[in-house]
Amino acid sequence: MSILENYLKSIRVQKALNTKPGEEGFSLVELVVVIAVLAILSAVAIPAFVGVQANARASAVKNGLVNGVKECVVRAADNSTTTFTDAQSFATATAFRGFTVGQNGSTGGGDTCYAATATTTDAAANASFSILMNPTTGVVTRTCTENARAGCDGTGGGAGTW
Repeated sequence: MSILENYLKSIRVQKALNTKPGEEGFSLVELVVVIAVLAILSAVAIPAFVGVQANARASAVKNGLVNGVKECVVRAADNSTTTFTDAQSFATATAFRGFTVGQNGSTGGGDTCYAATATTTDAAANASFSILMNPTTGVVTRTCTENARAGCDGTGGGAGTW
């Protein structure tokens, strides 16, 4: 028996030779059904991903505000200045997409890194966040402008906390 005869008698080659045209692959109907299912799934998932992005941006800016206040506490412990501009966490005002970080002017305490505000650049989509720490008591107040937006606690309109 030659090598060619052995090859032609193998099970895999016999299966390939006995397969008729049109028996392999997917039918057009099967492919259309799969495409329709994928379209429905993507139509449902895309709005959910938009909400996830808003929550991620809100979490990032809130984290930045907290880190800035923590940096301020460390600077005070090292007997360094605690002015807003000295805090490296607040050095770049536009570090967070969709927000501008700045000094919280409502504190009445002057130029301090114990108070900061992240103002949204898109008020229709995001809330603005602020943080204020009393350096004497250590009490921290965190507020947001719109309770119904991503990153705020609670439901409904009006100001809230985070």
